Amino acid sequence: QAVHRRRPVLDPVGPPIGAAAMLRTVSRRLVASSGVVGASASAPVAAGLGGHLPLAARRGLSDAASSSDDGAKNRRLWRWGGSAGMMGAEADAEVSKEPLLLDDVRGVTLAACGSSHSGFVVDGRLYTYGSNKYNQLGRSEGDLKVPGIVAFEEGAPLVTQAALGACHSAVITEGGDLWTWGWGGSFWYGAGALGHSGRDGAATPTRVEKFVALGEKVKQVACGAQHTIVLTEEGHLYATGKGDFGRLGRGDTRDEVEFEEIDYFQQANDSILAPGETTNIVKVGAGNNYCAAMSSSGELWVWGRNDHGQLGLGEEAMGDMYSAESYPRLVRSLPSEGLRILDFTCGEHHLVVRTDSGALYEWGGRTWLEPHAVPIPEEHREALQTITKLEAGEKFSFALCADGTLFSWGSKASGCLAQGPDCPKIVVEPTPVPSSTFGHQKIVDIVASKSRCLAIAVEDEFTA
Repeated sequence: QAVHRRRPVLDPVGPPIGAAAMLRTVSRRLVASSGVVGASASAPVAAGLGGHLPLAARRGLSDAASSSDDGAKNRRLWRWGGSAGMMGAEADAEVSKEPLLLDDVRGVTLAACGSSHSGFVVDGRLYTYGSNKYNQLGRSEGDLKVPGIVAFEEGAPLVTQAALGACHSAVITEGGDLWTWGWGGSFWYGAGALGHSGRDGAATPTRVEKFVALGEKVKQVACGAQHTIVLTEEGHLYATGKGDFGRLGRGDTRDEVEFEEIDYFQQANDSILAPGETTNIVKVGAGNNYCAAMSSSGELWVWGRNDHGQLGLGEEAMGDMYSAESYPRLVRSLPSEGLRILDFTCGEHHLVVRTDSGALYEWGGRTWLEPHAVPIPEEHREALQTITKLEAGEKFSFALCADGTLFSWGSKASGCLAQGPDCPKIVVEPTPVPSSTFGHQKIVDIVASKSRCLAIAVEDEFTA
């Protein structure tokens, strides 16, 4: 298979060539909560945060705590990851390859990671930190390396979902409004992924007015490196951003500066498990330069670039540097065997899915061109039947189980496995992250991107 070598070019008005994607995502419901205390004595505290957040940030979190639900105050946040692997990445790299507790942060209801920035929500308010080279943090005051609150134009709408890309950010607020900000595009590097009908960037959250005009409420959002895809409550899909490799799913490679509908599924007749029925999309996802959509019948459609085999279409698509699909394509091998997909996640260049048989399948990463069963250790087979969340980044994957056990597998070099310094270079099987890594706190959510990870844990619930 051909190996595509990225050009290490940095553009002062555009994103680095080959900049990373993502996503992503989060809690399926918003639990009003927050609070502030110091970290437990046994938990490692995030270096680089000075032990405690700055006074202004602590005050903001404390204000949120005054109106929170006491039952959810004990949701803590752990951060870790590696280098983004590109020029200037060291400044944006995570502070540790092993999970560290964010001191003074409680009541976290959801979180999201981009390739060089991260965010989380406390009591409906968004806090971000990391790189702000393209205004993707949505704020410019204070120390940008530590969490700070993001102000919205129209008061303080409660954030219910968040997704972060390489150079932009997106959130959904109560009532189904979509807000985006960050890099807007350039002549040389194409359209940004904001959807505001132009190439101007946005330094602060700006509502996408198209959905207001259409009267549609946004239900889900996912961010790639330079594109954004949404699913509305009406079941419609829209995408915006750079169009090369067909990542916008509209049959061509044109850029779109506002959200345009992907109408393929209104006319699709390629379902194997539900032939003759209208395809009902229930979940969307995005990797670096591709997208995926899952239907209520348990089938998965993919489109965009296929240079790593990330579309899972087999030898017919041959994952070379030029292969791509500009229309959604059904991943046929799984439904052809009668398998229904229950959940999926898009990594940077690979996908992981969970089926109704209890098996996990993955493909892409220049390893597998079509779905390949993930080997399951016999001693963990029962636990891995209770997966509640899948996540992935670049060359690593996570599976979170109902009892709070987090499994990871992939490349040690990703800096994201949390398996300790002595783990193998390649972890082939899902392997439990030692509960002591998180101070024995129960993990209830996990999010990841190219090389950044966040886990939400409940400090008064413990695992063995």
